[in-house]
Amino acid sequence: MPLVLRCRGIFKSFMKQPILVGKHVTLRPMKLSDAPNYVKWFNDQDVIKYLSVEELSNIESERKYIRKVLRDKKVMPFSIITADKKHIGSFRLTLNQINKNVNFGLIIGDKKEWGKGYGEECLLLACDYVFEKLKFHRFDLEVVDGNSRAIKLYKKIGFKLEGRKREFKWFNKTKQFVDQLTMGMLRDDWLNKNK
Repeated sequence: MPLVLRCRGIFKSFMKQPILVGKHVTLRPMKLSDAPNYVKWFNDQDVIKYLSVEELSNIESERKYIRKVLRDKKVMPFSIITADKKHIGSFRLTLNQINKNVNFGLIIGDKKEWGKGYGEECLLLACDYVFEKLKFHRFDLEVVDGNSRAIKLYKKIGFKLEGRKREFKWFNKTKQFVDQLTMGMLRDDWLNKNK
């Protein structure tokens, strides 16, 4: 997959925030003007089904969150933009510079855009950036057991199941504890898969 990296301004103390451009999506730095979409998405029960969101979203809470992650030296917050310039979700990288590992979070908030391969392209762009450009050693995530679509995607990309935290998250809406899975990929896994 062709990958174009452009840097825009000083981002953190050790690197610039890239813009990751694929065939169908662009991951660009998050902006305060993205907040209204997050409010809409995080108040939709279908979108937050596998998130442990307890409070309803509002414009001020989303703007506060965006300001916070933009200041965080360990986080790269992206907005997912389609080729027709539509904002459909968010993608977050949390970097551990010392251990050379990255954790990510991904959400396609616009339900009309589900099942179109955007999440997969985001992950491929991010893996290429993390392993090829940054030369980091490890890429991982946490996912709620039962989120079968996400788990299937992560396995397809090359993430391996590494652990299970039993009854780790409380979901108020379902009144139950759910297991959280840890999945990861090493740089060698990525390089061997993409030879």
